[in-house]
Amino acid sequence: MAELKTVDEIYEHIANALAGAVDEPWSEIRLVSKIWMTSTGFTGDYTRQPPDLGVADLDVDRIDYSVTKALKKLQSIMTSTSHGPWNKVTFKLAPDGKLAANFSYDSDLAESLKNAAAQAKAHSGR
Repeated sequence: MAELKTVDEIYEHIANALAGAVDEPWSEIRLVSKIWMTSTGFTGDYTRQPPDLGVADLDVDRIDYSVTKALKKLQSIMTSTSHGPWNKVTFKLAPDGKLAANFSYDSDLAESLKNAAAQAKAHSGR
């Protein structure tokens, strides 16, 4: 992966990765990413085309590690500018390549991950 330096480059990289993760016709791909410190988790789905075929789970294992790195870079860029902190983002990709993103800060997520990390650290220290 070439070094991604701008938000637009990162969006393009994520859009390409999402499109490459689905092998059948689709009308929308959704990816939810939760980020905390060095951890990034993905869930997602897509609407099959035609829509009467329903929704299928996105095989997030097909999303390259470079997307994780791109998200970390995006978070770094955005928190160093006027955008507030976020730890959750939902992407929606349309077939024309347009990628929409909704950023949020989930305090419950942050607290539960912080507690889980503390428990793991305490447990490993025994």
